[in-house]
Amino acid sequence: MKRCFLFDVDGTLTEPRKRIDPIFSHFFEGWASQNVTYLVSGSDFPKIKEQLGQDIIDSCNGVFACMGNEYWKGEQLIYANKFKPNNEVYDYLLEQLSRSDWKIAMPPHIEERTGMMNFSILGRGAEHDLRKQYNEWDTEHKQRETIAQKFNEKFSNKYNLQAVVGGAISIDIQEIGKDKGQIMEHIDYDETIFFGDMCQKGGNDYSLAQKVSTAWNVESPKDTYNILNLKYE
Repeated sequence: MKRCFLFDVDGTLTEPRKRIDPIFSHFFEGWASQNVTYLVSGSDFPKIKEQLGQDIIDSCNGVFACMGNEYWKGEQLIYANKFKPNNEVYDYLLEQLSRSDWKIAMPPHIEERTGMMNFSILGRGAEHDLRKQYNEWDTEHKQRETIAQKFNEKFSNKYNLQAVVGGAISIDIQEIGKDKGQIMEHIDYDETIFFGDMCQKGGNDYSLAQKVSTAWNVESPKDTYNILNLKYE
């Protein structure tokens, strides 16, 4: 039976936007070299490489970046989907920013990536402690979930767009069907095992979690490490 493993990055292999723990890095590099392994992230390829390092990238069979809208084998880009939202989408996001009860702003708030865009009320310029603070606030107030839901009500039918909660501080926006689940068009294995931290409905791992053989919804890189040790060593 042919089997492959798929891994989200932020919250699954690393803490959000942090480098992978050195001990876990050593373990995972060796583990990935012994198993068919793909990375599947909402981040772009340079950010993934920055967090995981070149050795892990080289140990994996491929990297699906930008919600699967880019596919890399080593340093070679295999494909890239195009996406350009109209001004109405930008106006909506900026309106949410101006109305937000969360007042600390660390721009940029909108980041265009291949085949998608990323939106954050806090802003991608925030450091780790402030990201954690916002994430705890958002867990209580459900700001990202509410913005994504209203976005989908407004734009899903009109422009075929979908917003999902991703990472610790942001929302990922892409065309419907151009989310992480699209990578299964390029994966041909009898068994597919996915590790992600946003596998719940409305999260940016959900579409892929619904298509694989087994989905592990982890809470931290430590969870991923423990499951790999116990189940797949």
